[in-house]
Amino acid sequence: MNKNNKLKGFTLVELIVVMAIFGILMAAVMQVITPLNKISKRASIQEANAAAVDNVKSYLESSIRYSECVEVCVGGLTDNTGKLLSKYTTDELSKKYGVSTVGGSGSAISPEDAAVVNFIDNHYANRTQPDLKQAINPLTGKVRMLKIDNGNGGKVSEYEYDFTAGYTYTNYLEADAKIDGKDYKKGEANPHPIRVNSTVKSVSVAPKSVINDVYYENYSFYIAPGYAQMQTIDKNEKNADKPSENKLKGFDTSDDTSDDYYAALEPVDKTAVNFSPDLFSLSIVTYKNDKNDAGEYTYRGTCDENDTEKYTAFQSPFALSNANMSLVNINSEFGTSKWETACYGPVRCNGKKAVYDKDTGAALAESEWPEYDPIKGQKGEVDPSTGAYTWGPIDENKDKNPDYRAITAEEARKINANDRLFVHPEVTGADSDDCIYFIYTVPDFK
Repeated sequence: MNKNNKLKGFTLVELIVVMAIFGILMAAVMQVITPLNKISKRASIQEANAAAVDNVKSYLESSIRYSECVEVCVGGLTDNTGKLLSKYTTDELSKKYGVSTVGGSGSAISPEDAAVVNFIDNHYANRTQPDLKQAINPLTGKVRMLKIDNGNGGKVSEYEYDFTAGYTYTNYLEADAKIDGKDYKKGEANPHPIRVNSTVKSVSVAPKSVINDVYYENYSFYIAPGYAQMQTIDKNEKNADKPSENKLKGFDTSDDTSDDYYAALEPVDKTAVNFSPDLFSLSIVTYKNDKNDAGEYTYRGTCDENDTEKYTAFQSPFALSNANMSLVNINSEFGTSKWETACYGPVRCNGKKAVYDKDTGAALAESEWPEYDPIKGQKGEVDPSTGAYTWGPIDENKDKNPDYRAITAEEARKINANDRLFVHPEVTGADSDDCIYFIYTVPDFK
């Protein structure tokens, strides 16, 4: 007797019901997973931002915080007036920043080295070794330059140099001259001191990275000077004074979803790049480092506000933190712990100084004019056995040595150009290199 084996299975209706239930379950799961993914991404970028801020702040706390002098260049290395050093000709740079000997014409120097020389000239001209009573040998030490390259994902590098401080001297004219519209006679002092520049030498060829390279694998950083805030882009343009979406540049918004948004990084104080000894701040934005075919960061662009101001803008996800500190040594007495004496000087003169008869006012014969040398002092004090100049310690009695004496700290401040915390004029627009430079010294001299 044959038995029929019947195969049992799901009917079409049952399959449709199961698939519907599965679809509902998957939708429910996705509703849970999607927010979790967003939370995870935000958490990751917040974690990367916190780590970067911690790195930068730790570095600043151990270095710039204790610096004696700091100069800040935003958008490019500039001279004291704000002119880009890269705009100088080779000859102009050498004559202004490459003169290392009395009467020298200047040697070739790069804009980067010129910026460091300018810093030393501004703050350490005429400074001398603290252990020498004669105050002759120039001060030597180390100077650092911290470079933040926002165009390269916010890479932070440190350069270190050895320096020897330069000095100034008064030059007695070799011929009659008109200077600043005034007539000067031969033998009179040129009213503008001549500067022998500081010299610098790079300690190492490769700069030291401040932030570990591992942080740049998935994220990039944008570091702005001062204290800044994020201003959300107003998509509906309801507020005329706020950044609007149609003024965004550098973003591809075609694939945006309702969850995507943009924000512009705006300084709290829009009037200037402000730093002070009491509040020295950096604003650090972390964003995804995706790039397009042109090598541009797709999560970073710009936004115009009122057609007059341009701010750096970011697409979500991103994170903003601020690194704040005070500068503890800027307001302190300059070098109090290192110097027993002022150790500025000496006043240096060069050439023959005209001497006039006290009674008649007529100039004496040129053969009777004293001759000076910026290094050796007044001519004539020669050791017959060696031919070397053998003048002794500088005498504070001006009658005995009126033109070659140690200068006071007050006189030195008149020669040094800038405050110990000096922010150069900001470079903006097409000339900006998208970098921030901090040039500084810490009280650790050789």
